[in-house]
Formats: sequence, C-alpha cells, structure tokens
Amino acid sequence: MQSRLNRLLAVLDAFADGSPTLSAEQICTRTGNPIATGYRHIRELCDAGLLVRLPHGYAPGPRIIEWDCMVRDNDPLLAASRELVNQLVADTGLELLLSQLYGERVVNVHYEHSAPNEPLALGRGRVMPLFRGSTSRVILAEMPARQLRRVFDAHLQDTDAQAIGGDWKQFSKALAAVRRRGYEVSSGELYPGRMGIAAPIFADKGRVLGSLTLIGAAARLQAFREDFLSSHVLAAAREITRRLAT
Repeated sequence: MQSRLNRLLAVLDAFADGSPTLSAEQICTRTGNPIATGYRHIRELCDAGLLVRLPHGYAPGPRIIEWDCMVRDNDPLLAASRELVNQLVADTGLELLLSQLYGERVVNVHYEHSAPNEPLALGRGRVMPLFRGSTSRVILAEMPARQLRRVFDAHLQDTDAQAIGGDWKQFSKALAAVRRRGYEVSSGELYPGRMGIAAPIFADKGRVLGSLTLIGAAARLQAFREDFLSSHVLAAAREITRRLAT
C-alpha cells in the first residue's frame, strides 16, 4: 500500500511527460485517485507551493524552483565537480554530463555545453534511459549483484535491457565487462552521430552515486585516442569521488 508521501509525490510525477498544465481530472486519472482524494492532494500541494493553480489547470509550483536553487548552491556533487567539469570541457572541446542515481532513475544534475557543438536536450532534471547509453550503463555495471538482478527482473520485456543481454547470464556478463574496464563508450544510442564515454562516481562504502560523461560528435571523439579520453574521464570521476569522501 502506498504511503501518504508517495501518493502526494505521484501527483507531481503526473507532470513527468512534460505537460505544462494538467486539470484536476487529468491528475486524478494519471494517479488513479478518486476525485475527492485527488482534489485533497492537489489542495495540500498548492498550499505548500509545490503546485500552482493557473487559468488552464495546475502546474509545478514555485517552491520546486526554490528547492532547485538551494540544491544548485549547496549540492556536494556539484561543488566537488565544478572546476573539473570546466577543465575537461576546455581541454577536449566536448560536452559534459553529470548524472546521479536514485531508485531506478538516472537524473542529470548538470549539463555543460561546449560552443562548437549543437546543444542537446540533456539539461538539469532530464531522466536518462536506464539501459541505453554509456551514462546509465556504467552506473548499472557498479550496482551490487542482488540489486542489479532485481532491476533486470523488473524489466524483462524492455528492449533496451534485452540489447545488453537476453537473459540474466548474458546481461550480468556484459555489465561485468564494463565494470572491469572501468568506463563505458556508446555511439548513436541517444542521438544519431553522437558518442559518449562515461565513468562512475561513488559515495560511501563503494556505493555507486552517479556518472560523469563526455559527449560529442562521433567524428570529434574518434579524433582522440580512446585511452586518452577514458583516462581523463576516469581521473575526473575518481577525483570527484575522493572529494566527496573528505
């Protein structure tokens, strides 16, 4: 049975598809709540500033923006990585993505655009595909086996998961290879003609926290040696991990 907090959060999750506004009826349909319950949750969230009522429905409220500002100013991951991000982008002319894991979601916390490249829709708050692209796969590779098995079992019909491995043995073997290598490379999985090379970032006791990814046009990435880029990405990710621990 869902907790009250989860039911309230489900109202906010109703906007996850990018809808700018939703009517109360649409929110109730998406959350599966009866109208009376849905209206009560909406009213509470409006009172808390997490929703705002507009002429055409409800939208995420200003308190979310306030919280985002608080996180930007105080997030230890951003603080530990800021100068490293700037240096990597300056040294390579590539773009950089800093992403963090929570539950089964990989969420971008920072996207550093580089002028020679066309901007990508990878900004702060964007949820990445769980099984597609180096950003997420390098995180999956560092999950404990029991947790990874739960993720695999929950997504047996996901074609992106099947592309990694059609059964548990193949799936775990493919990710074990990523873990041994320490980084992951992907090409054209999220954007045609774009490549990414990612390394994991860790929190306490070796728990995977997220990843750091260099992104660029395939032709530009291929102009570098893979060992050059991988060593830079790995060094930056390890330094962020070290700073988080101090």
